[in-house]
Amino acid sequence: MKPLQIYIALFSMLMCSGCKDPFTPEVSAHYRNLLVVEGFIHIGGETTIRISRTGDLQDWQNIKPEKNATVFVEGGGGTSLSGTTGEDGRCVLATQQLDMDEKYRLRIVSNGKTYQTDYLEGKETPEIDSLNFRIEDKGFQIYVNTHDQRNSTRYYNWDYQETWEIRSAFTSAYEYKNGEVVRRDPAVNIEYCWADALSTRILLGSTERLSEDRVTLAPVVHVKGNSVKVAHLYSILVRQYGLTREAYQYLENMKKNTEQIGSIFDSQPSELKGNLYNPSDSQEQVLGWVSAGTISQKRLFISYRDKPEAGSDWVYGQLCEPFTASKDSLLYYLGGRNAIISENRFPQPNGEIFINYTMAKDDCIDCRLRGSNVKPTYWPNN
Repeated sequence: MKPLQIYIALFSMLMCSGCKDPFTPEVSAHYRNLLVVEGFIHIGGETTIRISRTGDLQDWQNIKPEKNATVFVEGGGGTSLSGTTGEDGRCVLATQQLDMDEKYRLRIVSNGKTYQTDYLEGKETPEIDSLNFRIEDKGFQIYVNTHDQRNSTRYYNWDYQETWEIRSAFTSAYEYKNGEVVRRDPAVNIEYCWADALSTRILLGSTERLSEDRVTLAPVVHVKGNSVKVAHLYSILVRQYGLTREAYQYLENMKKNTEQIGSIFDSQPSELKGNLYNPSDSQEQVLGWVSAGTISQKRLFISYRDKPEAGSDWVYGQLCEPFTASKDSLLYYLGGRNAIISENRFPQPNGEIFINYTMAKDDCIDCRLRGSNVKPTYWPNN
């Protein structure tokens, strides 16, 4: 659950609740400055908690991180871990040694107030059986499959992180530095980079009405065949969470609200109330739901070789046309987000050297403008 999804849901509820026509509400101060908590107590792994505040709901994309909040993960048997949120409102805790036999709660202290969950029983998440893709709708449709032979999970949530390789269209040997054209340092990689994206949609699955606790071909994400993501090599890491029925219902309601923003439905802002509360003030509303348990994950790679043989729907096209610039016009073109591919020297009969430059848009030459040049540890060498 991302804070932005919570804001969208709250905004859509206030826009549409109990009315036949969408309208812009007079937002009560009751819905401003609400604490928003996102996270999952990862038993056996690293726990990340993100805390923020709602702002003006007319500008619900403006997320305000809650800085310097103290975050505790406390066990019913006396275990206690703590940390502090940084500038981005995030706190990371080393919860690898937590035990599934112990119940845990999240407690937050911020601006003199305390917020907490009840003690939560950890939910053991089954392994992902497989992660695969099918060629559908001019792209790659990615699916996840899982099952619980104990028939005890029933409610599932997934999120994912995408990573894809970026390659520069041109190899550049020169750059403009300190007022002159110099050779690039060959040790600085500007040709191969990697970009990332996190999931933004709420992905849920339930086998509540099935005799067998098995999820088959649950859709994760569709990647268009002409996307930059699959121009070379693409990877997706899918994480799977087993949920309680209450957590599932909360996320299901959130999913409905975020996907129907601007439509007409009868939701109430109180439905966004999660499982965190202020023990000293029962009237203070806190948004978000925190669960506890194990997480399973699986990674999938898709190569450009997996594409069908032909068709413009499967070709990524980046506008990278090279052009020639004279020495006198070099600074003009450099100011327009262009970069140098090569320096061209032409000896003249009088002994002088005529110089011009082959150039292109800077993001066609330096891949660092579109990603990181640090290769992920899990990335193949070929």
